[in-house]
Amino acid sequence: MNIVRTLCLAVLLIGGFEQAGAGPDELTPKTVIGPRNPNLAEGAQELLAGNAEEGIRLTRLGLDVAVGQRERNAGLGNMCAGYVMLSQYEQALEYCNQALVESDRNWRARSNRALIFIKMERYEDAEMDLIKGEEIAPRAKAIKEVRGIYMDATEPVTPNIVIDDRRSGGSKDES
Repeated sequence: MNIVRTLCLAVLLIGGFEQAGAGPDELTPKTVIGPRNPNLAEGAQELLAGNAEEGIRLTRLGLDVAVGQRERNAGLGNMCAGYVMLSQYEQALEYCNQALVESDRNWRARSNRALIFIKMERYEDAEMDLIKGEEIAPRAKAIKEVRGIYMDATEPVTPNIVIDDRRSGGSKDES
């Protein structure tokens, strides 16, 4: 599901200081190459690969040690996306709501929550999240995809062309 893949966010890393009392070389800021929170990063990769259960398991472990709002938002959004992948919409909704409580401008959580609302046939709620998400990130592909799903659900296209596949001249059974 492209929407879920768009919403998954791998976390990059931050340098830090060693504990006080260490030697002078150890007090120097260091840049860490790779993820600071491997469980969040690996959870995101599992979700991108379509392995929702493993992605959720790893992301939950990563959330337990998440540092800062960015890591926490990424983890909550990925939990929401994972449960959407499993069609467990009530559980997914809880994580999207948590992400939005922490950051009302989290367009990824809005996009996921709009998708959940569509699946639950709560179209007015979906529309409100889509409008807000489009204000925050007007060019986001995920929001455009969810908008398309919303339009298909609320205003399905009816075909303008009807193909008449009846044969002229009678069938073989008629003699």
